[in-house]
This record gives sequence, C-alpha cells and structure tokens, in this order.
Amino acid sequence: MVRRTKEEAAATRDSVLLAALDLFSDKGYSRTTFSDIANQIGKTRGAVYWHFENKQALLSELIEHLYEHEAEWVGVSTREVNTLEELRAIFVDYARTILDDPVSRKFAFFMNYQMEWSEKLLAETHVRLNELRATSVQEFQYHFSLPTIAERLRADVDVDVLTSTLLAFWLGARKMFLEEFANTESAEEFDLKQRIGDGFDLIMRGALK
Repeated sequence: MVRRTKEEAAATRDSVLLAALDLFSDKGYSRTTFSDIANQIGKTRGAVYWHFENKQALLSELIEHLYEHEAEWVGVSTREVNTLEELRAIFVDYARTILDDPVSRKFAFFMNYQMEWSEKLLAETHVRLNELRATSVQEFQYHFSLPTIAERLRADVDVDVLTSTLLAFWLGARKMFLEEFANTESAEEFDLKQRIGDGFDLIMRGALK
C-alpha cells in the first residue's frame, strides 16, 4: 500500500508538471494559475500545492524535469563517447529532441516565447538554470579532455570558448527551427539535423589540427 501511494504521488507530480507545461506554453507562465493546472488534471488545487509550494518552485522543477527528459530521450547515460564522431552524434541528437519529441518542442517554445521573465523570477530561478547549464558545459569539457578527442585539438584552443560557441550555436539553431515550425512547409525545408551537424563540423574545423 505504501509503495502504491508513493507511485500514485509520483504519477500525480508528473501529471502536474506536464499539465503546467501545456498551460504555460499555451497561456504563458504569468497567466496560468494552480487552479488551471488542477482543472487540467482533474485534481484539487490542494493536490498541486501538496507537491509544489508555489509556482516558482513548480517552474524550477519543470526545468529540471525537462532537462532530465531530454537526456533520457537522447540516451546519454547508456552511450559511450570516446571519439569526436560520437560526440557529434550526441550533439545532433540533442537538437533532434525539438524535432522528434513533442514534449521537448513544447518546452523550448514555452521557454523562448511564453515565459515572461521578471527580474525577481530570473534571480530565483537563476541558480538552478546555471547548475543545469554548467552540467552541459562540464560534459563537453570532459569529452574534450579525453585523449582520443584532445589529441585532435590544436594546442592553442580554449576549450571553454569552444564549448560556449557550440552551445550558443545549438540554442540558436533550435530557436530558428521553432520560428519556422509554425509554417509546416518552411519547417520541412529547415533541415535541423543537417544544419546542426554542419554547424558542429564548421565550428570544430577551426579547432582541429
């Protein structure tokens, strides 16, 4: 019975997060209430408050949940990266989440176009966002330190700058795809996987021996 209760609580928590994502991406963060979320999942507002003390706490948890979702979708924990080609494949697959996974696409749309950042909210969420971004940066830095990859880099390459450039390009390309996605024909013409792969190659070309 205890296990069932824990499983039910976890299921309710996940349903709250997904309902919040639906509503945030549709109505915007500031216009969504806990009552809206409760109605969306057929629960009481108290059930939402039981899991999240306020909307800012829910937002922080949603961001972490979606970062974990994308990592699981890509299969990061089960994939070995020992070569530059394998690192490129993961880079492209992360971009593919917005193309092939509706949840990731909805989250990207919300964060780019329906999130009304205030100075206070950004400050409250900034720490967790930085922690998650730092994890992505550290992963790339670790891979660039592997002998099989490091030996292919020029001695004067600043790995921090290289990593920042790759991540900035990745975020920009995903945002461009979102802008094109509203127009189906344009989205089909915007070959995200090809552009991400080509961009990775172009950036790395300036860093390789």
